[in-house]
Amino acid sequence: MNNRRIIFEGIQNVRDLGGLPTTDGHTIAAGRLLRSANLADATPADILNLQKNQRLARVIDLRTETERVERPDAAPEHAAYLPIPVFDEGLAGISHEKSLGASQIGAVIPKMENMYRMMVTEESCRRNLGKAAKCVMEHDFAQGSVLWHCTEGKDRCGLLTAILLMALGVDRRQIMEDYLLTNEVNEPKAEMYYQRMLAAGKGETEAAAVKDAFLAKQSYLDEAFSAIDEQYPDAETYLGQGLYIPNTLIEVFRKNVLLS
Repeated sequence: MNNRRIIFEGIQNVRDLGGLPTTDGHTIAAGRLLRSANLADATPADILNLQKNQRLARVIDLRTETERVERPDAAPEHAAYLPIPVFDEGLAGISHEKSLGASQIGAVIPKMENMYRMMVTEESCRRNLGKAAKCVMEHDFAQGSVLWHCTEGKDRCGLLTAILLMALGVDRRQIMEDYLLTNEVNEPKAEMYYQRMLAAGKGETEAAAVKDAFLAKQSYLDEAFSAIDEQYPDAETYLGQGLYIPNTLIEVFRKNVLLS
């Protein structure tokens, strides 16, 4: 992962956005913007790592209330914790992969491309994504880093990451490359669920759909980009009119996290 992956004992899919270049010649500073899967499995050593090495000051949890109750985050006590669900329970899709059997998982999986399109077009999702993005942008980085996550650190987390990188001026190729890095962590889990589905007597098509739901696929994020392009002339308009993020805040954010 170009040395941006951070290894923890229990927390999965953690990486620093530091080092990614922008189209205007800047670079994102390391140690400020972190993305991950949920923090429920954090060990005491992980919490110490977050506190001392990552200087974690703010956690943004993108999961639904049900997900948060079922698997609450374990994080440093000093870090501000902000739950900002991207969508409500009725739009959640896969929310309980830890507690569902193979046949149940197959029954609740949404069409992933449709879910990505919904996240960038549905009004409540746009407002929530904008709120989460603003919470990152408004953070006082002198206090430490900010981390955002969903369950797998893939869909909701991946889309918020894409939005933040767009705001910083990172091109879509780099955004896609970062998004797809999740597969280096999630491939074994995806294969496990695929085999469980087959063992449960499910067909190849259904088993493959479950496997794909645990992977980051280019077609998913491309669908979100296509939906944005259909409704907005450029990224700046999407950020301002679609997500309600003031341009002045984006400029402050860029000054705080970009290196010359």
